[in-house]
Amino acid sequence: MKKPICLLVDNGTLRPEPILMLRSMAKKLELETSFEVISMGLLHSNKVNQELLNGIAGQTIDTFLRSDRGQNITDLLILPFFLGPSRGINDWLVDKLTQWTKEKEGREFKILNCLYEEGDDRLSKALAWEIKEIQEQNSLHCPSIAMVDHGTPIIAVNMVREMVGKDLKKIINKSTQKFSTCSMERREGQEYDFNEPLLEAILSQWAKIGIKDIIISLFFLLAGRHAGENGDIENICKFVKQSHPNVRIFITKPLGGNKIIYELLKERLECAFNKSSK
Repeated sequence: MKKPICLLVDNGTLRPEPILMLRSMAKKLELETSFEVISMGLLHSNKVNQELLNGIAGQTIDTFLRSDRGQNITDLLILPFFLGPSRGINDWLVDKLTQWTKEKEGREFKILNCLYEEGDDRLSKALAWEIKEIQEQNSLHCPSIAMVDHGTPIIAVNMVREMVGKDLKKIINKSTQKFSTCSMERREGQEYDFNEPLLEAILSQWAKIGIKDIIISLFFLLAGRHAGENGDIENICKFVKQSHPNVRIFITKPLGGNKIIYELLKERLECAFNKSSK
């Protein structure tokens, strides 16, 4: 049975490092699953200077669907590189692909689940893995843990963070002092209060009561402008340390490079093929 082309899709970025990392993951998936896997962003990734991308231009859903390849294929399998049910996948991408199918008879697509699935604690285990690495590298005894995501206008996305955080707290409970989930930022308005607390508030609150060691557990997949070097989260930490110079703040690596994430993606692809071939 011929397998459809698989698009490994993230949100998109203006930084080269996340694009190169996603390409590397797509190549590995291609070698180990026999799918053809092409990485791209929903938006933005085509704007990065291709000289920073080993001479190969970044792609977005739009640039791919408009390309000769996108115009000539009829069957697409979408593998979302997203933690939870983003509107970008469930609304924007569905609209784009539906329009693509209407332009030529015989076209079809399928979108696989995002990385989180209820009852599966592997995202929590990946976070715990990254936390443990920071603890061992810095000989930290019972640090406090702030698990942070971007913040969202969608309560279902927030609930993913909260459920993963609940499992994470159980896993690391005996080796930590305090634990909290939090958001990097939020929208104004009471309807978005579910994002509270904010990372800056948690760091300041803990520093004021004398906590010395804090690990920020990044519930992010890639090191873009938020979770990357000199990004928003690093800048929040620098701001807090101006008022509390004695607090030590450590930041885990984004989850995208953790082998558990790769295993989840590979499993999604293999299950999709097994179901379609029955």
